[in-house]
Amino acid sequence: MRERVEEAQAAGAAMATPTLWQLALVFCKVGGTGFGGAMPMLAMIQSEVVAKRHWVNQDLFGEAVLLGQVLPGPVAIDAAAYIGYRLRGWPGAIVGTVAFILPSFLLMLALTVLYLQYGQLPQLAGALKGLGSAVVALVAMAAYRMGKPAVKDKRSLVILLGAMAALLLQVNIVLIIALAGLVGIGLYRSQLAALPQDAGQAGKGARS
Repeated sequence: MRERVEEAQAAGAAMATPTLWQLALVFCKVGGTGFGGAMPMLAMIQSEVVAKRHWVNQDLFGEAVLLGQVLPGPVAIDAAAYIGYRLRGWPGAIVGTVAFILPSFLLMLALTVLYLQYGQLPQLAGALKGLGSAVVALVAMAAYRMGKPAVKDKRSLVILLGAMAALLLQVNIVLIIALAGLVGIGLYRSQLAALPQDAGQAGKGARS
């Protein structure tokens, strides 16, 4: 577990390591106040753990989103589990997952009872339609906030536009991610070629 904590701390400058209690409080907050599906929830996680508290950096958060896309289950829950694991090991993964799910589970139980009692009221039907329109705006804003740090140059913009086109053509999401990775290797070949040398120098410096 200590190795994972040190890894998370080394991922970015001036990053803090939370306690399990702090981790639970933040993911309870996101799970209890996040609406609109995966994208707005991921944007809230990014705001809490990257922008406000500096627990992880943008690159590590991107890893969490990527793994959440390719692993089974809801992407936001997978991302929460991964971030918890990187910060506090397996206990962090369990706490992050349970804290993220628990508020919405309890809220859904309460809303189910209310809907069974009052679901036929016209006022409730109108409120649900209004919420649906607001969710579209939430998703669009979340996509913008998450995409802006990732699109750093023309090459990343090409990958973004290609992925959007593939989604419109209803290509499988796993295939899109795999192809995006392969295209990224090709487009960033020169930068990737320098990584092993830099990593080796960093390793020598750490050992000395």
